[in-house]
Amino acid sequence: MLNQLKTIYPSIIRYDQQKQEHVNDYVWFITDQKEVFGILRKELSKKDLILLSTLLKRYNQLLPEKTNEEEYWYDLIAEKSSTAHLSPFRFIYFTIQPDQIDPTSFKAAITELFGKYVPILWEDETTGILVEEISITEEQIDYAQIIDILMADLSVHIHFYIGDIQANSSDIKQYYTSLLKGGKIIFQLTNEEVISYQQSIPYLLLNQTDKQTKKQLITSVLKKFEDDEEMLKTLEMFFNHNLNVSETAKKMYMHRNSLQYRIDKFTNETGINIQKFDQALAVKLALVAKKS
Repeated sequence: MLNQLKTIYPSIIRYDQQKQEHVNDYVWFITDQKEVFGILRKELSKKDLILLSTLLKRYNQLLPEKTNEEEYWYDLIAEKSSTAHLSPFRFIYFTIQPDQIDPTSFKAAITELFGKYVPILWEDETTGILVEEISITEEQIDYAQIIDILMADLSVHIHFYIGDIQANSSDIKQYYTSLLKGGKIIFQLTNEEVISYQQSIPYLLLNQTDKQTKKQLITSVLKKFEDDEEMLKTLEMFFNHNLNVSETAKKMYMHRNSLQYRIDKFTNETGINIQKFDQALAVKLALVAKKS
């Protein structure tokens, strides 16, 4: 294949991880036979790039080499494997701020924090999927704690979107695709660092709602507070702390009575009691709609 492509793209070179120079001057691809090669960027038109990316997999030289276990999960997702995965697992979508940590160092940090090897399915240098195999004998992983440690020790800012537990791999391709798509949507709409699939449902639903319906929701629920940044921040913090007045006041460095005054003010002006679940849900959806 490479000899044939070389007649069209004379700059083709094979990739050598130890000796390669000027790696960023090339666009890299990998064949089904795991042969990695690059073509000078300036030699590729936009049309060429689209065509080659359709026929071949792009290769990112900054990502760690795939382990056998990671290849196993990639094959399951691509439906190349005839062997089903019969034990429970879940995928965790993650996104890291650019230029904070390289993928190899991140992988090493995750292995150390989990206390065991964890397959990582990379999308690019800043996003990917962690594969967590579920065991009833092990403690559930606290992803908020992992974020705290990464931030404290390495100054790495990361978000996790935790997928639902799967009993087996029967729908793994759809599961993988929906988690990737959902993660990219959700972290544009919320500042939450860790969010579960169940918590993400309002964001995913509103993302599919037309602008006019969202606008009507915002206006009818938030009323005069639609553009009141102080009140909106208070409401958002109140929801983030499970409608707990004391916890919210502590996080906002406010006296409990001052926070309660704001909540009462919202209730009196709108007629919505956000300390009742169904009415709180309407307000939560309106706040999400403002960001979508």
